[in-house]
Amino acid sequence: MPAAHAPLRLSALCAVALAACALPATATAAAPVKKSASPKLSKAFQKRYHVKSATADPDRDGLTNFTEYRAHTNPKKADTDRDGAKDGSEDRDGDKLDNATEQRAGTDPSKKDTDHDGQADAREDADHDGLTNLAEQSTANDPGDPDSDDDGVKDGAENAGQVVSFAGGDLVIRLASTGKTVSGAVDDESSVACSATADYETAYDDGAADDTNAADDDAFDDADPGDDDADASDDDDDASSSDDDASASAAAFVRAASDDDNASDDPASDDDDADDDASSGDPCFDDVLAPGAWVHEAELSADDGGSVRFDAVALVDDEN
Repeated sequence: MPAAHAPLRLSALCAVALAACALPATATAAAPVKKSASPKLSKAFQKRYHVKSATADPDRDGLTNFTEYRAHTNPKKADTDRDGAKDGSEDRDGDKLDNATEQRAGTDPSKKDTDHDGQADAREDADHDGLTNLAEQSTANDPGDPDSDDDGVKDGAENAGQVVSFAGGDLVIRLASTGKTVSGAVDDESSVACSATADYETAYDDGAADDTNAADDDAFDDADPGDDDADASDDDDDASSSDDDASASAAAFVRAASDDDNASDDPASDDDDADDDASSGDPCFDDVLAPGAWVHEAELSADDGGSVRFDAVALVDDEN
């Protein structure tokens, strides 16, 4: 009789074993996904500079307190080392990315390889738009936004790159996304514009809160508080004037040369010398559009005959 019941016991044991094997998979699938922790300031940093908010920017240099903490800069001074360059323009870790770019890319300004994957932060593509973080910085695009100007086209497809040559009215650009070149004519119908990196960046969201007047960010412990107060007032003035300049000279395409047809219709334009002066002297076209210049973006079109022309070219000009 015991032998007759053996198959039943074996079936029961197999059923229990199968159920036990299925449990771990079910439990794993139901496990919640961990969220990344919010940035936090060390107690020592908060106490030294009298700041609490990780996202505030009391000195209005474009860096949050958390970025200043990681870059070892003073959140109450726009130019911590007084070298004439604001903290956002400094490169703490020497990886060719300035602190402001590291903030936008979400990398650590004190580490050359934030994620320890063997690839330097400058070579990473934080927003997966086809441009490395360094290329985004050079072309004044946002490494934390795949579509910096929100026009529906990813930055890597906007012909951002560097001018290889400009001669005889023909422009050649090496694309930062692929390393390949694009070329076309630049004529009176083309638009060429120049803007500083800071002007392009005015539209970028760095996640910094303007907490200059916050109670927790009013003062800090420093060896020379009187000097720091003077710096703070200077920084406020610089910030307001910078905002005004940025809004007045925001990036926009402009005509590369005057329209000769319209000039000829104007009786006051009979003076040949006046015409010559009007059709030249554009510093963007004459001085910036040259080999080595960085291109923020460019638009090309082809006519029915296959001739390619640059309809618009936006250049990065940080010299003027």
